[in-house]
Amino acid sequence: MDYIVMDLEWNQNPYGKNNYHQDIPFEIIEIGAVRVSEDRKILDSYQQVIKPKVYKKLHYKIQEITHFSEEELKEGKGFKRAIIDFLEWCGDDYMFCTWGSMDLVELQKNMRHYKLERILEFPLFYVDLQKMFSLRYDDGHMKRTLMSAVEYLEIPEDNAFHRALSDAYYTAKVMQVMDFEKYKERLSIDTFYTPRIKEEEVFVRFDQYTKLITREFLDREEMFHDADVSTMLCNQCDKPLEVIIDWFSDSGKTYYCLGRCPEHGYVRGKIKIKKVEDDSFFAIKIMKATDEEGANSIHEKQENIREKRRERRQRSLEREIIVDEIWEENEEEDDDDD
Repeated sequence: MDYIVMDLEWNQNPYGKNNYHQDIPFEIIEIGAVRVSEDRKILDSYQQVIKPKVYKKLHYKIQEITHFSEEELKEGKGFKRAIIDFLEWCGDDYMFCTWGSMDLVELQKNMRHYKLERILEFPLFYVDLQKMFSLRYDDGHMKRTLMSAVEYLEIPEDNAFHRALSDAYYTAKVMQVMDFEKYKERLSIDTFYTPRIKEEEVFVRFDQYTKLITREFLDREEMFHDADVSTMLCNQCDKPLEVIIDWFSDSGKTYYCLGRCPEHGYVRGKIKIKKVEDDSFFAIKIMKATDEEGANSIHEKQENIREKRRERRQRSLEREIIVDEIWEENEEEDDDDD
């Protein structure tokens, strides 16, 4: 299997509020990719400028960053033909590697706009090298720019950034230099297209956690009636956990829980609610091994949420008292007038 290290450049609406296409806020104008073998040798490259059809004029910021000229874009290939050629170049046995998740999202938005839907594999596993870099060198949450990572690893900067092939090349160089073997199993799962039925739901077991991507639901009651969502299981042995803290929510968008496995210790759970474009939503559930400090953080999070709710109730009560006092004062003034 090869890695297709991909980068995209795109244009955005240059016309203000006019002629804005909601289904394609960013129109791809260049694809750059580098083919990397499993032993991380660069084998081949691909580059194609794409002639824009939606936003034919370059946004001034895009022009400043990429140094594209509109004359150069006019000589580009049509999007449909470019994507077909690119996927043929990718071959049959490959995995995408990107710096962050946005390139794959925008690629699929553009493909959907041009009626090229669900061509890529489902579920779509890929390497998010930005995330892996953060796990290796930062705190696992920080999102460095590609330029920052290249500077951090002291990779020679032979070409300018912000052109697709150059950025794909730099991403491949980061992949070569960093401790990739240790993190290569931490694959990301694209959720542009979500599971439509129970049988399409995605469940993956990683070294320290499990991840479930559910089908779409219409409400939270329906979601928590699903045993795969609500049940708290150990991420290593799949046995039911001793429930220490049942599922609770901060704002209805994220739920947390804490349990203990007799064999493997503390396990913390997290469910993130993701809205679909219509009125439905799906959930991403993660059950992850943790330690005493991680368990305490769930206790603290629950207590902080309770405290904020108490404060909101107190402020609401105080407002009601003030309104009642004003109402009583007005009634007394009316009595005096009589």
